[in-house]
Amino acid sequence: MHSRRATVAWAFAVVAAVVCAGLVVVAVLKHPPLPVLPLVIVTCVGAPMLAAFELARALGAGGDPARELRRELDRLPEAPHPLGL
Repeated sequence: MHSRRATVAWAFAVVAAVVCAGLVVVAVLKHPPLPVLPLVIVTCVGAPMLAAFELARALGAGGDPARELRRELDRLPEAPHPLGL
């Protein structure tokens, strides 16, 4: 089951992909002025990259609790046995 953050990240990724695809189609069909093209390119590359980055972070945050516990235990310093065994 996905968390709310993961669901929002999925929705953002889908919307960003659809909007950017539409923007590219409009830019191809309408031939925008030359100064607008860099903005279109940056938007159509940057928005899906941002969405993918956020989606990866959201999906990675909802990891396995046992794995997180082992990771925390691995960070603890080793202590000698009190009886010297």
